[in-house]
Amino acid sequence: MKNSLIIVVSVLLLASCGGGSGNSLSPERITFPGGGELGIFDPSIARDPVNGRVWMSYSSVDSSVFYSTDIYWSVSVRLAWSDDNGGTWQDAGVVAAPFFETLVGPMTVTTPQPSIDAGSTGTWQSETSSLIFDPGAPPEERWKLIWFQYLNADLWSYFLDYSWIAMKTASTPLDLAGATPVKLFGGFGIQPEGGIIGSPVFSPIGGSPKVALNADLKRAAVGSSLSDLTTCVFAEPGLAATDTAVYLSLWCMDLLVPEENILHFKCESPCDMTDAAGWEYLGKLLTSTDALAATGRDHFQAPAIVWQDGRSYLLVTPVDNTLTNRYDGCRVYEFTDVNTNVLSRDAGDQLLEMARADGEPGTHHGACEASSGLDGGIIYSQFDPGDTPETFRIFKSQVGIP
Repeated sequence: MKNSLIIVVSVLLLASCGGGSGNSLSPERITFPGGGELGIFDPSIARDPVNGRVWMSYSSVDSSVFYSTDIYWSVSVRLAWSDDNGGTWQDAGVVAAPFFETLVGPMTVTTPQPSIDAGSTGTWQSETSSLIFDPGAPPEERWKLIWFQYLNADLWSYFLDYSWIAMKTASTPLDLAGATPVKLFGGFGIQPEGGIIGSPVFSPIGGSPKVALNADLKRAAVGSSLSDLTTCVFAEPGLAATDTAVYLSLWCMDLLVPEENILHFKCESPCDMTDAAGWEYLGKLLTSTDALAATGRDHFQAPAIVWQDGRSYLLVTPVDNTLTNRYDGCRVYEFTDVNTNVLSRDAGDQLLEMARADGEPGTHHGACEASSGLDGGIIYSQFDPGDTPETFRIFKSQVGIP
């Protein structure tokens, strides 16, 4: 690790969560042929309302052509499906969002990171995806996949200069593989040359992000301020949809404060996700202060919004900065009102924990997902460096949401 930005991006690569406080059942590993040679992690779940099939987008980890597996990996997004509510899974045989390995440079960078010189080894990673069915969208856009895409060059993660949230839409999950990607959301500090699809950048997606979340939004809910977004670098998107709106939760690393928060956005249906005017900033869902008070950890990451029995919940992962930004399980908090950015709290304004899942002690684990009726309850990823070759794994926690 050469600076704090590399540590941050390393956390995005090592997501997971786990077994469950007070639960007698042991976690069960999810396995199926077709994932990366080094394993799978970061699941996102969406159910097809027509046939009931459950779909999962997940990060697939493979060896890099440039480096050995104990130094670095390459990450893409694949799809899997289940016809028995997650009892068993099958890889769908498609790469929804590939990684790209190429020589890049010279490229502009922000200090203190080193320059990207000509001929640098570059990997464009695709990870931390979120998959939804959007009932309010046109039929050809009802399946939506968003993910975090960024550049690693010469083992430096250029998270600030070259990263964004990308998106694909299609009429079916399988059609996402062939859909045209869109550079959707950007944040503070992105270099404009990141849109060059040829030399020297070889960006997987050309042009600028459709929405600069730190600058383009014009609406904020009462009690929040658009100034919250000004110096944010965004990652780890969590997308959710109802008949009336699309919701977006994002991790923000605020470079000015500095502070790390979970932010909440809403776009009323029919939602054109590429139109900044359609998005409303609802405010900070969780702050570093919340994380310390509720979990004793430094901040939260890896948000996911889920519905169960008509109630809405936020799943997040506490992060311990003192342990090289290690993920530390999963916490579930209920929304009092998902439309006004309110989570349930007690009389002392402390978060009310509705469920908790913890992985193997001492491991890096978090970034959980859930869906109503899913076999095994909350599912999570876990990084097990001692277990080879599949060091990245997904588990059923056997812990449900009440």
